Amino acid sequence: MKKGLIFAIIYGIILLTAIYYRDFLLNWLNDSDLSQIPLMFFLSIVLSVFPIFPFSVFAGMMGAKYGIMIGSIINWFGSVGGAIIFFVLSRYFFIAEFKKFVSRFNKYDNLNTTINRNPFFAVLLARIIYIIPPLVINIYSGLSSISFRVYFFATAIGQVPAMIVYALLGNQLFTSVQSFLQVLIIYIGFILIVLFIYRWWLKEKSKIAVE
Repeated sequence: MKKGLIFAIIYGIILLTAIYYRDFLLNWLNDSDLSQIPLMFFLSIVLSVFPIFPFSVFAGMMGAKYGIMIGSIINWFGSVGGAIIFFVLSRYFFIAEFKKFVSRFNKYDNLNTTINRNPFFAVLLARIIYIIPPLVINIYSGLSSISFRVYFFATAIGQVPAMIVYALLGNQLFTSVQSFLQVLIIYIGFILIVLFIYRWWLKEKSKIAVE
């Protein structure tokens, strides 16, 4: 409840700031100067690692500023880059600290077991469904036995749908509210379908284990 309130306050402040500086923001978004792209790639990683500004909002802005294709690439680069950084830190440098950190997430204890049993599929679905916080996935993966190669490919593939949708939503928000809502509904439907498949797969695995 407290976390939800904090996020609501943060997004509220961002919205009010955006409204106050709307003219400057609109001018910046309309100026798709390609010379700023290297900076955007850098910021995408920084905001993925240090979420001082919600990454989803930044991802939407990239779609509005540079279009769906370039915006999606920037978003994907930042999300995957941040995931790799946390994986490396939790596996090689801050093992004890991150173990203490994830111990607070008791409801995700089965995530570590799932990752160890079916590493590629577990990480891939966790990325697509977006129910488990990305930071938790990154750290649990780093502390598990999953290989970096499997983790990288599962993350790289799993992040594609969401990063495209963020860019698409940001792009459509400034062009057509109706299209924005349509994309949002389609994406929610996609997540629900994947979630249904994931739960069905878990039940089948449980049946096999019992037999």
